[in-house]
Amino acid sequence: MTQFFTIATTNYLPYAVSLLDSVKQYHPEFEVSICLTDYLDQDTIAKNPLMSKYPMVQLHEIEAEEFDLITKIYSPMELANSAKILFAEYFLSKKEVEQVIFCDSDILFFNRLPESMIRNHELIYTPHFTSAPSLDMKRQELEVLNAGMFNGGFFKLKKSEEATKFIKWFRPRCVPSCISDRCNGYYYDQLWINFVPLYFKDAHIERDQGMNMAYWNLHERVISEKDNQFIVNQATPLSFFHFSGWDYNQPLEISKWSLFNLDTRPDIAPLLARYHEVLQKNEYEAYIKLPNYYTARNDSQKKSFFKKLKQKLFKKKR
Repeated sequence: MTQFFTIATTNYLPYAVSLLDSVKQYHPEFEVSICLTDYLDQDTIAKNPLMSKYPMVQLHEIEAEEFDLITKIYSPMELANSAKILFAEYFLSKKEVEQVIFCDSDILFFNRLPESMIRNHELIYTPHFTSAPSLDMKRQELEVLNAGMFNGGFFKLKKSEEATKFIKWFRPRCVPSCISDRCNGYYYDQLWINFVPLYFKDAHIERDQGMNMAYWNLHERVISEKDNQFIVNQATPLSFFHFSGWDYNQPLEISKWSLFNLDTRPDIAPLLARYHEVLQKNEYEAYIKLPNYYTARNDSQKKSFFKKLKQKLFKKKR
């Protein structure tokens, strides 16, 4: 059995449901789950159609030994990224699960994954891009040098000795220090992934350009439409698009980090329109401001307060 999962906080449930709707459209054979790095009581879930649409596993339910640490110190972003490997290991411990596939919640599927990717390989990640941008766009390369060669928003782990070895290496390094501090070598889970091709001989770097298309690889990938399908570079079906940095309230902007806009890349417009439509249908506006049970009251809020104060004083001094 293939277990597909994503991670969300309560306010990101519209993203998670939109993703799983698209996954089930193209992969009805997958078992799917939302992994909640938040807390909801069962009565609340049962009474809410969106919350109860797909199976949900909450962070406290997997009884990870790092639970107290990560719920006391992390922001929502840090908590979600640290929990990926915890949920992956939890699912792989189940007898019926043969492999897990993870996607960030800000992803939408537009076609099936390549069959070879589903069937083969024990450990799979995707690179941010596979060819060099032009010199005037070297910022893309600099960003990847700081954020990691591979994108942590997608991975596959097949139950195997290699996967066990990976988890034993990755978990104690990533989970307790899943922060963004690039000067000291930390960027959530992504910088650790740089070592994967070196340490794990059976790791597969999936270069299919229909997978994990996003603002960071637009220089090498162009969308067209054929027979009601989105095609990348007139050759490869678009499996999924990663809407990292996209803003629901500014739906015509590709990403807040993108070097492209719709004037230069009108081919992306239909994807943005589709995404806005499905999020609106799944009650984005009703959910987005809901607080996180853990991070609304933990130490990350103190850090945020002092960080804002420092920035305020610094600006005033200047």
